[in-house]
Amino acid sequence: MLGIDLGTSSVRAVLVTPEGAILGVAGKEYPISSPWPDWDEQDPVVWWQATCEVVRRVLDKAAVRPEDIRAVGLSGQMHGLVLLDRTGSPVRPAIIWPDKRSYKECQQIGERIDPDRLYEITGIPVATGFFGVSLLWVREHEPDSYARTHVALLPKDYIRYRLTGELATDATDGSGTVLFDVTRRTWSREIIQRLGFLDDIFPPVLESSEVAGRICQKASEETGLLAGTLVAAGGGDQAMGAVGCGIVKEGVLASTIGTGGQLITAVEDAVLDRRHRIHTLCHVTKDQWLLMGAMLAAGLSLRWFKENFGQTEDAAGSLCELDPYELLSMEAEKAEPGSRGLIFLPYLCGERTPHMDPKAKGCFVGLSLSHTRAHVIRAIMEGVAFGLKDSLTIFRELGVPLETVICSGGGARSRVWRQIQADVYGMPVTTITNNGEHSAYGAALIGGVAAGTYRHVLEACETVVRQGEAVYPLEDNVPRYEHYYSVFRSLYPILKDTFKELA
Repeated sequence: MLGIDLGTSSVRAVLVTPEGAILGVAGKEYPISSPWPDWDEQDPVVWWQATCEVVRRVLDKAAVRPEDIRAVGLSGQMHGLVLLDRTGSPVRPAIIWPDKRSYKECQQIGERIDPDRLYEITGIPVATGFFGVSLLWVREHEPDSYARTHVALLPKDYIRYRLTGELATDATDGSGTVLFDVTRRTWSREIIQRLGFLDDIFPPVLESSEVAGRICQKASEETGLLAGTLVAAGGGDQAMGAVGCGIVKEGVLASTIGTGGQLITAVEDAVLDRRHRIHTLCHVTKDQWLLMGAMLAAGLSLRWFKENFGQTEDAAGSLCELDPYELLSMEAEKAEPGSRGLIFLPYLCGERTPHMDPKAKGCFVGLSLSHTRAHVIRAIMEGVAFGLKDSLTIFRELGVPLETVICSGGGARSRVWRQIQADVYGMPVTTITNNGEHSAYGAALIGGVAAGTYRHVLEACETVVRQGEAVYPLEDNVPRYEHYYSVFRSLYPILKDTFKELA
């Protein structure tokens, strides 16, 4: 089974056996273009070229014949907007999720549709960078581009179109658009009409493990895959990552620290937060949904530090073949829990859960002469964990059952960051031992369900997903972090007006 994950900074491909073994992994990075302040765009054709390259590389690396692949599953960055004309060519660069140009369009949507009604239908708060908001921006500011649009797709759906020639989306990815009825698992005609969009530019909706098409001849020539190979609908990267971590039943929480950060759990009813702080998304089966809290700069916060103040780690990493992030983690371990009262607000790109504020700013509070570089690094890690705990607090308020936490993303590789999360959450945390490519791995499993390798998604996860040894909260650290978390929560209300002034 081949899983392809179209991420924000790279595309990853993974080959998985029915028993869950990974035969090969390949990746290819690509840039984000920011031609104007607050704009974040990517070229869909570059995505496709990178996808072709990684598929060929993973086949070569694993020495797997194309005819041995039973199915392809897809995962992709959510919320982004890809516009195609009648020839299937992109009308303009894709507008991706970190984009913040559409702040005024968010306000317009709030004026046209009662926010409570919008949230009741979609399960998500309105935010810049979301598919429907970006589409409204294009119509308002680039009417020629809008007029040329034949279909509006999400990022991974463009890759599927290039693979199969078929136009479609799936319920998990569709539910991140602000134009989707999360309970009925289809496009919301009410919202689409209220915003004045044409119904016919939105593709059909499938469930994740449905067959969406087969590899066409042209894609076969470009990727090396066998023409006729089954392609599953797949899903948004958060849903596919949940599958890759085994988050397909209640009680298990995924804490993901990648570029952004997410706290995700599966529920059997479409639970809604009446204060609009979290996202309720469709999961991969018709009888499940995902609750997700999202932050914009999780691992990105530590990356910002590394790129601006981590030249030593970068140099040492290059010379000694060491991971510079592991070196930063080792330094963070030298600082005591709580970082001697230094609090970091990780709002470098604004913030979603729980504030939904694109104008929020990152900052350190409590800095003194007694603080060292180690304290600063640890404070960044702790601030990200506090930001994720905001979502955990909301889940608990909503009565969602939670028993254990599975850490994923780049942050899961850091021993100290795993311990910080256990101490901050007050819950044991573990990792997945047999795969580090959760979204691509989950996409491969979804392909296996579509091909009949597994009867259903739960069987796939119970067959192949393996948890590692748990890290438990340290008794002395839990009350200390409870105190510092209360300080963390008090800071945004005090500073939010200042953030607006700075913006």
